[in-house]
Amino acid sequence: MGEAFAAGTTDGPGAFDFKQASNTTNPIWIAVRDILHKPTKEQIECQFPKPILLDTGFMNFPYPWQARVLPLQLLRIGQLVIIGVPAELTTMSGRRTREAVKNILVKYGKDEGFGNDTVPVIAGLSNTYSDYVATFEEYQEQRYEAASTAYGPYTLDAYIQEFSRLAMDLATNKSSEPGPDPPNYLEKQWALHLPVVFDAAPLGKKIGDVHKDTVSSYNINDTVEVQFWAGNPRNNLMTGKTFLTVERHNSTTDQWTVLFTDASWETRFAWKQTNVLLGESLATITWTIPPSTSSGDYRIQHFGYRKRIFTETISSYSGVSSTFSVKGSK
Repeated sequence: MGEAFAAGTTDGPGAFDFKQASNTTNPIWIAVRDILHKPTKEQIECQFPKPILLDTGFMNFPYPWQARVLPLQLLRIGQLVIIGVPAELTTMSGRRTREAVKNILVKYGKDEGFGNDTVPVIAGLSNTYSDYVATFEEYQEQRYEAASTAYGPYTLDAYIQEFSRLAMDLATNKSSEPGPDPPNYLEKQWALHLPVVFDAAPLGKKIGDVHKDTVSSYNINDTVEVQFWAGNPRNNLMTGKTFLTVERHNSTTDQWTVLFTDASWETRFAWKQTNVLLGESLATITWTIPPSTSSGDYRIQHFGYRKRIFTETISSYSGVSSTFSVKGSK
C-alpha cells in the first residue's frame, strides 16, 4: 500500500502529513514501515512509482495481510453478464474490463446467443476484498485509489487477462479451470471481544421478563418501546430467525399473527449489559407504527438464548409484552 493510501480521499482525508498524488517519501514513515517489514529492491521496482508505506504482501502476522488467491467469476442471466470482481474498480478500470469481456462474448459467442445486446456489468467487492484497481495511467498519478492498488501498475491487465479467459470459456460453452482455492483463516482469526461468561436477571426476575412495559394504547406514527431482561445476543445470532416479533390479535380465531420481525424497517433491537459482574442485561425493542397499520390489539415478543453460570449450557428463552391497542388507519 502506498503513502497516498493513508492520505484518504477528498471527501474523507486521512491524518498526519500524507498527501495524494505524491511520489515522495517521508523518512519517518519509511522507518516505521521498515520496522513492520522492509520491502526488497525488487518490490520497490515492481510497485514503482508507488512509495510503499505498508509492505502488506509480505506481512504474515497473525495471518497474511494481503490476499494471494482471488476468486473471479462470470455469471450469465440471459444477455446480462455479471463480472464478479473481488475489488473496487475505478470508473475507467470498470469500462475497460466490461469492454474486454463484451468483445470476446460477441466475437466468439454467437452460437451461445451472445450479440451486440450483451450487457456486462461490474459487481465489485464480490466474494472477498483486495483493495482498489486503478488503470496503468491512474497508477502513475498515485492518488488514493492508485496507492491502494496493492498488486502494482499491471493489476488491471491481470484482471482483464483472467476475465477474458473466463469470457472465452463462457462464449464457447467450455468448462473453466477452477484454479486453487483461497485459504481459509477462520480458525486463526483473533477475537478481541470477551466471551459470554453467563447471563442472569435481578433477584426475583427471570430472563425474558419485562423490565419496562408498553403503555395501553398508541396512534399511527407513535413508537412503541418495551425492555426485557435478556441474554447476550452472541449466544445465538438467530440467523434465519428473529430476536423479536410484532403481532396482531385476530379476534375471530383468537390467534396472534406476526406482522413484523427484526428484519423490518419499522423495528429496532438493541442490547446493553447493565451489570457485568452479575451478568445482567436488557434488550430494548422499538416499533414505529406505520401509517398502514390497522386498528386492533397488538403485542411484542422477544426471543433469545441465555448461558448458565455453572453448567455453561445455552438454552432458549422468550418474553412477551402486555397487550396494547393501536388506533390505526382502518
